[in-house]
Amino acid sequence: MIICYHRSSSLGTFEMCEMKYFFQYVLGMKDKTNKKAVLGTVFHRVMQVLADKKIAQLNKKKKLVNDDIQNLTFAECDDVDYVTHLCFEYYKKHEDDVNLTPKDLQTCIGWVHKALAYNEGSLDPRNQNVHATELFFDIEIKKPWAKYEYFVGDKEFSGYLSIKGTIDLIIKEDESYYQVLDYKSGKRLNWATGKEKTYEDLCSDKQLLLYFYALKNMYPDHDFYTSIYYVNDGGIFDIVFSDDDYDKAENMLKEKFEKIRSINLPRQLSQDQSHWKCTKLCKFSENFGNSEKTTCQHFHDMIRLSGMDEVVSTHADLNKIGKYGAGGGRLEDAQKP
Repeated sequence: MIICYHRSSSLGTFEMCEMKYFFQYVLGMKDKTNKKAVLGTVFHRVMQVLADKKIAQLNKKKKLVNDDIQNLTFAECDDVDYVTHLCFEYYKKHEDDVNLTPKDLQTCIGWVHKALAYNEGSLDPRNQNVHATELFFDIEIKKPWAKYEYFVGDKEFSGYLSIKGTIDLIIKEDESYYQVLDYKSGKRLNWATGKEKTYEDLCSDKQLLLYFYALKNMYPDHDFYTSIYYVNDGGIFDIVFSDDDYDKAENMLKEKFEKIRSINLPRQLSQDQSHWKCTKLCKFSENFGNSEKTTCQHFHDMIRLSGMDEVVSTHADLNKIGKYGAGGGRLEDAQKP
């Protein structure tokens, strides 16, 4: 199976269902939009606006320039209900396949107030020395094991495995020590297994290890600790990774790369797509055209009968192979410590 990069969501998708990974990250097909995910995005965007306000103040600007929502004065930024309403309306307009309601807006407002009040405002970005918001990274791992070469029809894809992602917030503690803060509005679960994540699980969490690996490549002379804040399920958890964890992270990335690349027939979460994650969360559980088969089963049968190379060459969007896909991130806000 073609694999050009890792991101936290691709690793999670692969762990849950290999066929879903194949649809999204090999063929480039878009899955259905989940309402809870959209509400989580609204929440993230509000926290980003508040952090951007702090960066603007540190840079001695007089207002916040925001290309997507609208330009805001600092006073408007402090009206968090107003900011939440703006962000909500923005995503309501751009995610028109999801029916967002006034009740959903109130849910987002509640999450924002809860986050800003947590531990006497210690997680309010306006109270922090903010270094960067929505920091996007795209890093090639230029080691022999990470090299790949694929041919789809007469087109060649070659290079080195890269890691991609977007870090919610980086806070400068001092000249060489930084806090990485990741917001979670959902449950503290491993979505592949359905089990609650313990602190020990978070210390080996693939997303957090990927972030640590990326940051040590971007800022090798600086130290970081990671905080993951579950707004609605457990509060904040602080994880301090060591130099040994860098090798642990790279070994994890290598193992996943080799495993994904070796697959010729992706595993289905459910052979008849009856699992609730199929019926509720996956577009590919719907029937394929006028067929009695689901899209998942139709393509799984095609791979089994014709081989993956044939299916990829016929159905993949070649312009999306190796591309990041949906995700945030703005390079211009990232400044080296």
